[in-house]
Amino acid sequence: MTPEARHLRRLRWRGTVLFAITTAMCLVVLAVMASVIDSRSHTRETYRELTVLAEQLARSAESSGPEVRFDAQDVATWTSIDGTFAYVDPAGIVVASPSQRALPTSAMMTDLMKRARHGDGAVRTRAPAVGSGRPVDWVVLAVPYSDTVVFAGASATAPPDHRRLDLLLVLTVAGLCALGTALGHLLSGLAVRPSIRSIEQHEQFLREAAHELRTPLAVMRLALDDGSPHLGSISTQVTRMSALVGRLLDRARIRSADPASFELEPVRLDQVIELAVEEFEDTEGGSGVRLDLDPSVVVGHAELLAQAVRNLVENALRHGTGPVVVALRGDVLMVTDRGSGIPVRRRRAVLEGGRTTAAGGTGTGLAIVSWVADVHGADLTLGDAEPHGLRVTLTFPGPSARRPRSNAR
Repeated sequence: MTPEARHLRRLRWRGTVLFAITTAMCLVVLAVMASVIDSRSHTRETYRELTVLAEQLARSAESSGPEVRFDAQDVATWTSIDGTFAYVDPAGIVVASPSQRALPTSAMMTDLMKRARHGDGAVRTRAPAVGSGRPVDWVVLAVPYSDTVVFAGASATAPPDHRRLDLLLVLTVAGLCALGTALGHLLSGLAVRPSIRSIEQHEQFLREAAHELRTPLAVMRLALDDGSPHLGSISTQVTRMSALVGRLLDRARIRSADPASFELEPVRLDQVIELAVEEFEDTEGGSGVRLDLDPSVVVGHAELLAQAVRNLVENALRHGTGPVVVALRGDVLMVTDRGSGIPVRRRRAVLEGGRTTAAGGTGTGLAIVSWVADVHGADLTLGDAEPHGLRVTLTFPGPSARRPRSNAR
């Protein structure tokens, strides 16, 4: 992977982490707000129920006078809140658990009674119980035309429903964060994939350009070293280099386009092969390639097919020790050399580009052929030749076959 592609991947992961943190913060804020709203709603409902209980106690004290009597069962019928406390002063009646220890401190009770007697309604407050120290919500109400004051209280501890809500909010926040992070990472990957593919294609293009231009440059250097009689050869190689550069630029443009937009048409593959091999007559001594061609028509792009043939022949001449045989039988093209071949375990790797089996190679020759095969919907296989060497086989679909499959590179 190129440094630019690795940089894009690092940016993708940083974006995912930032997205996860932002999402978690937003969800936590929403969860806290929901918990606070539920807690305040519970507190309001508790004060409402305690006010009803205090009013009931006040009516009972008002009608019974100093002889007011009630017990825990009576208190339970007057409210729906569990664990309520009741106290009537000065009758001294306490319905609480545990008894007087459920009440606030004496100083606070005195202050609450004073506020209730001099106020226009019930006094609501939260104070810790003396015995347990746990907070208790209190409603204090004075009985009209009397010195009697009633206390109604209930534990301010969050009820089970509220605790379940908090647990549900925690689990929901964790789940949504995980889901949002996974989806965000997936979407960011889909977004940067075209850029990474484009960078890799540009790098592949540079490797292929070096691969294609190496041979004519070597010939030109040799001709210059030998002197002016070879100026005609230099001119030929310059022409070839110009054509190579044009083909490379054309292939770079085609690779960035939709494979379905390729203009494929019936071409005489045997004639394409003959023209492509002619370029090696001067550079390889003229006897390095042997043709065995049957007339054949395939649906394809003539220039790309010629490029694939040139790469196959050039690789075979470079790595082989005997004549290269180019055979065409119907829709099957075979290029056979007498070199050392390619181990079976490495054949898939050399088709991916960037890997080579010989010193000085760029690892793009067979990768280019594999790409051309994909464009044409052809099958490319690497096999052993007899008695030794490599046989590359390209099997093209018939003229009536479907359009080539999309290029995965």
